[in-house]
Amino acid sequence: MYLALLATLALAAAAAQLAAPGGDLAGLAVTVAVLWSLPAVFLGVRRLWRRLTYRVGVRLFISYLLIGLTPIALAACLALVVGYALVGQYAAARVRGEMENLRAAMAGLAKAAAAEMAAGRPADARGTVERGGGLTDGMHLEWVLDAPSGRVSSPGAASLPVPHWATEAGWQGEVLDRQAAYLAAVARHGDAVAAVLMPLDPTNARVFGRGRWYEVRFVAGAQATGPKSGTVTVTSAAAKPVTVTVDGRSAPETQVEQSWLSGRPREGTRWQRLRFLWLWTAGTPRALDSGAELKGVHVVALIKLAPSGAIADLFGPGKKAGNDFTSVLSILGIVFGSLYLVAVGFAVVMILRVTRAAARLSRGARAVAAGDLGHRIPVKRRDQLGDLAVSFNAMTESVNGMLGAVAEKERLAREMVLAREIQESLLPPRELTSGPLELVAHFRPAAEVGGDYFDVLEAAPGRLVAAIGDVAGHGLPTGLLMAMVKSAVAALTGEGRRGRDLLERLNRLLLAQPLQQRMVSLALAEIDSATARLEITSAGHPPGVLLASDGTTEEILLGSLPLGHRWPDPPPTRTLAFAPGSRLLLYSDGLVEGRNAAGEPFGYEALHAVLAAHREAPPRELLAALVDALDRHLAGAPLADDLTIVLVEHGRPAGGG
Repeated sequence: MYLALLATLALAAAAAQLAAPGGDLAGLAVTVAVLWSLPAVFLGVRRLWRRLTYRVGVRLFISYLLIGLTPIALAACLALVVGYALVGQYAAARVRGEMENLRAAMAGLAKAAAAEMAAGRPADARGTVERGGGLTDGMHLEWVLDAPSGRVSSPGAASLPVPHWATEAGWQGEVLDRQAAYLAAVARHGDAVAAVLMPLDPTNARVFGRGRWYEVRFVAGAQATGPKSGTVTVTSAAAKPVTVTVDGRSAPETQVEQSWLSGRPREGTRWQRLRFLWLWTAGTPRALDSGAELKGVHVVALIKLAPSGAIADLFGPGKKAGNDFTSVLSILGIVFGSLYLVAVGFAVVMILRVTRAAARLSRGARAVAAGDLGHRIPVKRRDQLGDLAVSFNAMTESVNGMLGAVAEKERLAREMVLAREIQESLLPPRELTSGPLELVAHFRPAAEVGGDYFDVLEAAPGRLVAAIGDVAGHGLPTGLLMAMVKSAVAALTGEGRRGRDLLERLNRLLLAQPLQQRMVSLALAEIDSATARLEITSAGHPPGVLLASDGTTEEILLGSLPLGHRWPDPPPTRTLAFAPGSRLLLYSDGLVEGRNAAGEPFGYEALHAVLAAHREAPPRELLAALVDALDRHLAGAPLADDLTIVLVEHGRPAGGG
């Protein structure tokens, strides 16, 4: 569907382009088609990338390129940026030096002319500045000479003011007069003042850079205020002319020609034709008429330089420092290049070795997947891949054993199911009636075979012996111990043993067994409806609860060690009234210790709350209420221990209150 829509959009774009080339509809159709094709391009590139980088060797090679070559590319970019700045700064230093030389020569002319004017020889002073002492060399100079005897100036300086603000020490620097900038040297000799000025215009700028590897244009900015005050900006964009902005105003064509900004020589190699711009900013200029410093005004030398010329000027023939630097750079390049080639060779060897090891592992995995569990990978490396091959061989070695273990586990699982069925068959019925006595029970193991146990033995109609126990632990050994305890209790009860006597004999029996785990808690309750009496004996079992017929509730607390310990004292016994309407609740610790996901136990308070709320309910409903309350508390959490609950009720006579 997606490809069909893409093909339709492509055809529509082609038809629109043919019908109206360059029209809005054609442009819209092409844009929509391109945007719609982006997901297909992305998925295609992703699939191609995955196919190309499937092999470990290819990924390692790409990783090497990223790690090994990326720093070189970044270093090259950094070197270009640093080189650009260094060449620009070198050009600025050269321009500054030439400007200082000009100022010094002009200062000499001004000083000599001022002395001639002070001596009353204006003609000699004029001749001095006009000759220029070889300074001009094609440059155009203006001059103003003033003394009490009169003023003399060049034709272009007729309207310029005389800088009477100069002191005997003289002054050199840049001056401005009505937006015209000059490089000036002013000298005073008594009342005589001489000012020699070089206009910073394109004519003098061309002479300034003649025969050099750099050219200059001088830009003077008008005084400005605001956020762009004191800034110089050169802007260059594709398909747009280069612009120079000083103090927020574009430089006029009379100062910087557009043809000069964008022009390049046509001869020479591409490297020789390369040009870029740099800036040198002169000091703060002064006003020619008052000598006041013009804060926020710039006089800038815009330098268009040839980097090839700068390098030749630094390292060309005859430059000893340049030759030495070139030699050192060549030696370092050879040394570093050799080291890099050695590193590349080492990386190639490592990639090939890792690739071969990965291929052996891949072949071994395919062989095992095909069922060849006897396949082994030859171990030829003492590294992580070699360890992986060893682990792979160990894994295949253990697979056969695992298959046997799985079969063994299945057999054990079947046996555990059978053991649970046998355990269930050993337990008495969940409901039993003997005379006026009614018993209901609930049993839920936490594992396949539980350690809880309960039994009900009928000594005579209306007389029951109820036993409930908890063997420490879970699983098959616990279930076997529980079966032994059940058999022993039944046998001892058949011999007429009861209560304390029965538990003492049972404990001696357990202590005589060579068992590692033999701790059992057990409670015995003998209930006789004829005498309405209850005798209960406990060996470390949770306390039973007596719900008396008069409405009272009592926990039957009998503190003692469990079976399987050597007792310092015989197990405690209590005899209680068990009148019609009374109930006895016996339970294992799985009831009160059942914990929910938050780790909170069901607890004794919740147990007594359920008993109080359902005190008058029939035994089955009371037992169901207890189980439901526990399940709500667990909220799906598994039981940590087996659960057994036994409830015995002494029924009231028919028609009784």
